[in-house]
Amino acid sequence: MQTGNVPPGAAAGDGHGHRNAMSARGWQEIGWNGISLLVPGSWHPAVILESYLLFEEDYRPVFEIRWQQGRGRFPARRLLRKLERSLGEARIDPWQPPADWLAALSGCQVHGFRWRQAEAGGRGLLFHNPATGRSVLLRFHLDQAANAACCARVVGSLYEQPPAGDRTWAVFDIRARLPARMRLAGQRFLPGSYAIDFRQDHLLVSLLRFKPAEELLRGRSLADFGDHLAQGATLVPGSAPDTATWQDGGSAARRLLRRLQRKKAYHQLILWHVPEKNVILGLRVKSNRPIPPSRVRTIREGYIAL
Repeated sequence: MQTGNVPPGAAAGDGHGHRNAMSARGWQEIGWNGISLLVPGSWHPAVILESYLLFEEDYRPVFEIRWQQGRGRFPARRLLRKLERSLGEARIDPWQPPADWLAALSGCQVHGFRWRQAEAGGRGLLFHNPATGRSVLLRFHLDQAANAACCARVVGSLYEQPPAGDRTWAVFDIRARLPARMRLAGQRFLPGSYAIDFRQDHLLVSLLRFKPAEELLRGRSLADFGDHLAQGATLVPGSAPDTATWQDGGSAARRLLRRLQRKKAYHQLILWHVPEKNVILGLRVKSNRPIPPSRVRTIREGYIAL
């Protein structure tokens, strides 16, 4: 498993980053809470939790990944028994992974398994990276013989993002780069709107996405659209075209009132329209301290629509 400063996607054998591989070969980049990988473009995230992702194709599960940090010994047998119990009447048997899978996970403790249920089955891996203390469980709900190359590329693309510096968050049609110190606080993926929330000490950051922009802005401006999202913040005049900004810092008395109301003293909302992607992206930042404009600008520049 690739770790540290190796570029995401290098393990997939194409010598480029995930975005290049995605655009050239119909694969998509996924980056979530410290893990990056490539999956086929026809696989859609159906369940997104803090440390668990389930992908579907044609409304059927095809792949899932779960990860966790741990200390001490790697209890592989106990974890596999726990998985077997969670699957009800499923049976789990040992399975020898192909050589290219094992090569991609060099340095890790790897346990392959075959699982079977009444109307489902597939192959999986449980592995532990001693260098990082992270354990990962993969399950492919696929016919391994017919999809060997696909599964091998997914395994080969797995990448542990470094614990310091910036991390990539990429899912559906959005991609962001955020400091690793920002921890996931929640997410909401609804038809037409996404919100991913992060926390770092006193700072709260939310990445927003709305689509289709053409319909949402029909007959009204971006400022009109964003008024209900501003939460009482004041629209800043003179924004650039296709951009609207709201800000709330106010007087010392107003900041004190907001704190008494258990609200952050400073609040900024930026929305920008990306016509070529038919999407509205947004960034909401809240803090009890003044928000440095350079920090907001850096986060915004790293947040794009794919």
